Amino acid sequence: MVNGQSESEGPEYRHYEDHPDNSSLVIGLSDEDESDAVDEHEEVYDNDIDNNELEDIAYYEKAVQEIAKGDTYTCLICTVEMDYTCKMYACEKCYRIYDYDCIREWAVKSTSKRADRVWKCPNCFFTKKQIPKANRATCWCGKTVNPEPNELNPNSCGQTCNAKICPHGCSKICHLGPHPDCTRMLTIDCHCGKSQELITCFQRKNFKKGYSCESVCNKLLPCGIHRCRRKCHSDFCGGCPEKIKSNNAKQKLLCYCGETEKKEMVCKDLKFPKSGAYSKHVDGTKWVGLFACNKIRSIPYNCNEHKYLEKCIAPPSIPGKRMCEFSPKVLKTCPCGKSGLEELSAPRTKCTDPIPTCGQVCGKMLKCGKHKCPFECHTGDCMDPCTIAGKKKCACEQRTFLTPCGFKDHPNCNLKCESLMSCRRHRCLERCCPGRPNAEKRRKETTFGSRDLADESLVEAEHICLKECNLMLACGIHKCKRKCHPGKCPPCIESDSNDLVCPCGKTVIEAPVRCGTKLPPCPHPCIKVVRGETECGHKPMPHDCHPLDIPCPDCTETVYKPCKCGKEQKVRTVCFMKDVSCGKICGKKLDRCHHKCQKKCHVPGECQTTCKQICRRPRNYCNHTCPKPCHGFSECPDLPCTGLMKVSCSCGRIEKEVVCGANSQNKCAFDTTIIPCDEECAVLKRAMQLKEAFGIVDKPINSHDDEIERLKNVIDTATAFTELELPFTEPVIATYMRHETWCGDIEDTLNKLIDDESRSSLHFKPMKPPQRYFIRELAKAYNLYSESQDRDPNRSVFVKKQLDNSSYKPPISIADAVPIYESFKLLQKEKKQATFEARATTKLINITPDLTPEPMSLVKHNGFLIKNVSEFTTIEDLQNLFNNYLKPTLIVNPQYKLDKGKKEAIIYPENYQTISVNVERDLETLVGHFDVLLKESFLADSIELTRIDGV
Repeated sequence: MVNGQSESEGPEYRHYEDHPDNSSLVIGLSDEDESDAVDEHEEVYDNDIDNNELEDIAYYEKAVQEIAKGDTYTCLICTVEMDYTCKMYACEKCYRIYDYDCIREWAVKSTSKRADRVWKCPNCFFTKKQIPKANRATCWCGKTVNPEPNELNPNSCGQTCNAKICPHGCSKICHLGPHPDCTRMLTIDCHCGKSQELITCFQRKNFKKGYSCESVCNKLLPCGIHRCRRKCHSDFCGGCPEKIKSNNAKQKLLCYCGETEKKEMVCKDLKFPKSGAYSKHVDGTKWVGLFACNKIRSIPYNCNEHKYLEKCIAPPSIPGKRMCEFSPKVLKTCPCGKSGLEELSAPRTKCTDPIPTCGQVCGKMLKCGKHKCPFECHTGDCMDPCTIAGKKKCACEQRTFLTPCGFKDHPNCNLKCESLMSCRRHRCLERCCPGRPNAEKRRKETTFGSRDLADESLVEAEHICLKECNLMLACGIHKCKRKCHPGKCPPCIESDSNDLVCPCGKTVIEAPVRCGTKLPPCPHPCIKVVRGETECGHKPMPHDCHPLDIPCPDCTETVYKPCKCGKEQKVRTVCFMKDVSCGKICGKKLDRCHHKCQKKCHVPGECQTTCKQICRRPRNYCNHTCPKPCHGFSECPDLPCTGLMKVSCSCGRIEKEVVCGANSQNKCAFDTTIIPCDEECAVLKRAMQLKEAFGIVDKPINSHDDEIERLKNVIDTATAFTELELPFTEPVIATYMRHETWCGDIEDTLNKLIDDESRSSLHFKPMKPPQRYFIRELAKAYNLYSESQDRDPNRSVFVKKQLDNSSYKPPISIADAVPIYESFKLLQKEKKQATFEARATTKLINITPDLTPEPMSLVKHNGFLIKNVSEFTTIEDLQNLFNNYLKPTLIVNPQYKLDKGKKEAIIYPENYQTISVNVERDLETLVGHFDVLLKESFLADSIELTRIDGV
């Protein structure tokens, strides 16, 4: 609410209205300038004002009209439409109107949460400390508390505003918004008072220093003779600038002592003696002194023995008139003044007699004003300058030195300042810097805000950095030429008169182009894709236009290249790959030892130079091998063997592992260790003799080989997978066939869990759904409890042994089950083929063949066949995997079909019956890449080309 606005606040309101950022904060109000407001004498009383008229008035007056309607203006805090019956509060800065109770609650809550006890306007963030008082809503001018509802002019008391914006006050009726300019007429005088001018009241600020009538001032100057020749001015006339010259011998311009004469002087520099006394000479000559010269006269006393010195003063002293200060009539004490002359020696008769001293310390105050003369009573002047030593801090106030009192400058220490300069980048390297005390005080007491960093007035003068910034600007080309400064450098103002064009020419930024401007990403294809230009000759990969300094994507066409070691001449790889490896271990014998190179496929001649394998040569004194790292062809160290070996008693019941310990001095522990049989051995031997006597034979347990042989015999009679009685499910075996290494590691992990009696559970790390499905299916073969835990992408598998100790290791491994499963599948396929051939019939019909070749007769394949699809694979998964690769090809509108029963899927173009040879060529190009994608994503086993005749 605007109340009692001062004259200085007027420009602030107009500045806010002209500011684009502040005007945009006003919600639902007009952005018109204050100059478009309605005249102060025109009051709008019609509530049904036309929308076009509302757009022509200022936004604060428009807000009042909207409140009068009562259905469009909302409070920013409670978002409820306001009408003329509401209690209102207006921001002093932006004139945004709020419900009084809402803004009071807002102010109370804001001040209670801030240490500085201030609150801000929700619209323009104008800061204020005073909280609106409870139940004290006022009208716009503040004269009436809790005004009556005014339907025509909401929240207006109807009285004259009378705000003290000028001596007359605001003449507008109680209103919202800035006060209009006062148009009453005033009369002002010029500086010299000769003329007057009529102005309006609001123009007074333009005439605060008055105005000049441009006529000559003509006021009498301080000299009392001449008049001011300046034009009408506001300040004092000042000293008289007229020049006075000496024209003859009678009108000389002499100093007070008469020894210096000037030819001319400025009138204001003439200084007549205050007493009005004439200057006199010994011969009686008189003159008026006008200035003081720089000469010092030596004037004799009346004794004509001693003299004294005198500056040029008015009136000057006459020689021989002053009594001698050494005369016995004047001098009554010793030089220090502590003893009388009568007490020290015989009476003096004339001024030339010697002056006795008392022998005491002089004690007179020296010219420094701090110390007294330390010498014995003496004649003449006391010590000047003062040489008494005292403690004094150096310029940086870090050290204290003993210096003479007369030494005016500060002593200097040798400490570096190291204070931060105004740029906040460099440090002061001056020694004994006088600005260091202020810098320490600034560092401890002053907290700089982000806006204060650039204000050098807050930093002492000694620490204003005068170096050049010279930092690289954001454009990366030019450097900052400003003086070293804190914060970021300004943007580069250089520009180019040429258009900025992308390589394909379809994305352009028109000139002038500011330095550092970068082209936006061009959505059009690269020009090399359009032209089909590649170094290798293959069709370029589709990609968007890119800058010239960024190379095109590498060619991923499937090709066959020889490997580095030369063992394989046709290794399947992509075109851009230069370093082709077959993955096989080198195996060549090393020159420095008996081992073979363990490096994988590499360039010939680059076998490993340092062997890190274990020696493993047979030892001379036992059956173990050397466990030391490879030591070339030198002899193995003759150390006691650390290998373990089993030693048993004579009957073989008791077994024990012992360290071998064999070397050239010790025999093997197998020969030297004897384990005697105990009572249990005798009991076991007696039991075996009884079984043999009674003819009891133990039933043999099926071994690993017997179990495999049994399963092979079941293959011929089994009609389904479950009849094979394999310990593993079909998905486990199928997944193992595709990913043998990874599945073998999982199998080994579960085997170790079964063998480790001290461990009851195992938690695998997070993995993909197909991998978790394999682990849970494999856990069934071990009779382990399994479950999936956590959420994707951190979902993992937890397995645990059964509480009744029923978990066990399968009798065969997955590797042993794979050939049995493959034999079963092959046998089932042969049986189905034989059944199909037995049911098929052949009809011979005499038909004259049509020798006209059809388009499809030249095409062998028109689609993809995906085999052994995973149980959880869906059509959406296949589309997400392949669609991006099929878009730039000739395969039009690819179709996907999935058969869960056969675990097969097909992908074919919509016009598969009429495709051309070029479409088939695209199919052949993609099949190898699609096969790799399927195996990496665990969605299926493989993909191959097929011919589709009907869907």
